[in-house]
Amino acid sequence: MKRIKFYAFLLTALAGAFCVSFRVKAQETSPLEIVRGNIMKQYLEAVNRGRLDQATTKWMQELSPDGSWPDIDYDSRERGIWPPGQHFERIRRMATAYMLKDGPHYGDPKLYELIEQAVMFWINRPKPPKSDNWYFASITLPLDVGYILLCMQEAPRQLSERAVSGLLDWMKKSEPIEVSASSAFTRTLAVGMHNIIRGCITGDEGLVKNAVEHVVRMLRPDSGFTGIQADYSFQAHGPQLDIHAYGETLLYRLMEFIPMLAGSPYALTNEQMWEVYRFARGPFIKVARGRYTDFNVVGRQVARKGDGNARRLIPLLRTVRDMDDPRYADEYNAAIARFSGERPADYKVQPEHLEFWVSDYHAHIRPEYFSGLRMVSTRTVKAEKGNGENLLEHFRTDGVMTVMVRGDEYYEIFPVWKWNQIPGTTVPALEDLSGHKEWFDNPGKVDFAGGASDGVYGAAAYAMDDYHTQAKKAWFFFDRQIVCLGAGISGSSDHPVYTTINQSFSNGGVTLRAAERYHTYDGDSAWRNIKVTAIKNDEVGYSFPQETTVQLSNGIQTGSWRRINTDETDEPVSKRVFRLHIDHGLRPKNASYAYSVWPAIADIRDIRPDEVRILKNTKEMQAVYNKEKDICQVVFYTAGALRFGKQLLEADKPCVVMVRDISGKSPLVYVADPTHKLTQINIRLNRGDGRPPAAWPVDLPTGKMAGKTVAATVLKP
Repeated sequence: MKRIKFYAFLLTALAGAFCVSFRVKAQETSPLEIVRGNIMKQYLEAVNRGRLDQATTKWMQELSPDGSWPDIDYDSRERGIWPPGQHFERIRRMATAYMLKDGPHYGDPKLYELIEQAVMFWINRPKPPKSDNWYFASITLPLDVGYILLCMQEAPRQLSERAVSGLLDWMKKSEPIEVSASSAFTRTLAVGMHNIIRGCITGDEGLVKNAVEHVVRMLRPDSGFTGIQADYSFQAHGPQLDIHAYGETLLYRLMEFIPMLAGSPYALTNEQMWEVYRFARGPFIKVARGRYTDFNVVGRQVARKGDGNARRLIPLLRTVRDMDDPRYADEYNAAIARFSGERPADYKVQPEHLEFWVSDYHAHIRPEYFSGLRMVSTRTVKAEKGNGENLLEHFRTDGVMTVMVRGDEYYEIFPVWKWNQIPGTTVPALEDLSGHKEWFDNPGKVDFAGGASDGVYGAAAYAMDDYHTQAKKAWFFFDRQIVCLGAGISGSSDHPVYTTINQSFSNGGVTLRAAERYHTYDGDSAWRNIKVTAIKNDEVGYSFPQETTVQLSNGIQTGSWRRINTDETDEPVSKRVFRLHIDHGLRPKNASYAYSVWPAIADIRDIRPDEVRILKNTKEMQAVYNKEKDICQVVFYTAGALRFGKQLLEADKPCVVMVRDISGKSPLVYVADPTHKLTQINIRLNRGDGRPPAAWPVDLPTGKMAGKTVAATVLKP
């Protein structure tokens, strides 16, 4: 389904509208009258009078005598943008112009005749138009019809009884709300909206009551229907991460639904909305950098122009802000300021590391930069393609890591991307990417995907085993750097295996450190099998603990939007792209890599590789130590022991461990189970300095909380 927001335009005018106080006594105004007034108020406030009048005049001139428009293919069954749907959209806007008392078309007899003709054309068709997409019959058509009937009820002359009856029949063609309420909350909201409108049209208060009851039931915490998970990520189409796609749709729908009921006995409470508001002011506004969102948190929407621009979310955020508790207004305002560009990308950004253990996603947030990491496990599914969108989707969940400083490093890069070299992945360089199934029939292949975090720092690991390729991949997130390790890389594919360090827009030349010397190249170029210890492009540096052979290019890549979206133009698009990867060769056996990413640096000499020490990088264990912060992070793929210096850190089961102040008097231990299967893990630390060993028997969460980090802060000698 395309992101069809026929009614998103309402939100621009909604901010503050639902805060209206209804002073009329209950006995003087019926609940249906209150709801009807709300609906018409928010609908009309969003109308652009000038555009409406121009469009109405145009459609009046173009309507055929039989009530059809010549430019509409009424036999189309298109799933994306369904042409027959434009028929009711035009009638709705014409009906709006006809009932507006201060408009030039108010009460126009000719306009009334044309509206009636257009309605009867549709009703009398022997073969009713039909789309292969359920969305139109269940959502957009009933909503358009509902607004047509509401407008005409308030117009100087109402539609004929035959027209009204026929339109109401089309509203009833939607799936029953009981059906939608058994699966999808956003769909239930939309179906509930037109049920409420139909109740106002027919005077059937039972329709309103039934719709509200189903919505409230699905809003209950832990209901499992809203798509909001226990970690406050958002999933749609089953266990598919979709914070800024269907999560956005959820907020849009609720922000339309709630004002309809304001001041009536059916109004939703803040308590009922608590979970939604927490999602809105949490991950929804945080998984972005400045004016741009992380492409990791959407599905096929990456193939749409402008979709990654956070500015488009501002009307929605203003609306949510005005409905949420005023105590949180500053958080929304700061996000709005960043999204609009009125304030810099670091405005009121606090250091955080957000682990979304349900959705296999991590967000590392710093005032200086943002990094998002997306993995996939047997508990989740890979990124979405469908409806002719995101045609080259294949690897965008296999350990993909974004690095955003300005924020626009990946904005609309996708037409020119090499889709077999997505940042962070270790995968075969397939030439044919058509094997990715549509929608959500793509579960991950491994259990081990997840990480540990204290809310500020974090570590994540992914035991990839897919595409005839295996790799143990780990990421260690600190303040100035992100350490990326890979081990046990093996493959039996007929294509070489690449670890792509980054593929982003280039903003300037490339500086290399090789053979103990620095070299700067300002022009477009490519380097094959070049040995380096550090690289910098734009505001991001990359360092290697030892001289490493890499493949590097910094130049023009060409593609088109059509190559990723059948509805877009095939006009060539050319962009300057920085691309860096390690070629592990054909059918590698137990290969490895190690590199660190240094976001937000001004000069390659700002890289300080000695700040973090790599302790271990094998297929059994990966570990690093940050000297400045005294933090040790370890991925145990099997039970094992890590020795560094005099210290010995042991785990009796596979896990991810982070120890803060490991050299101090009271180490803080954080443990998580990436498999979500364990119930207890024992951690033991021997300092080797005469102090008795410390042990932490850690009880792990289960159910929806399985995989979440546990803080084991009490020492038990």
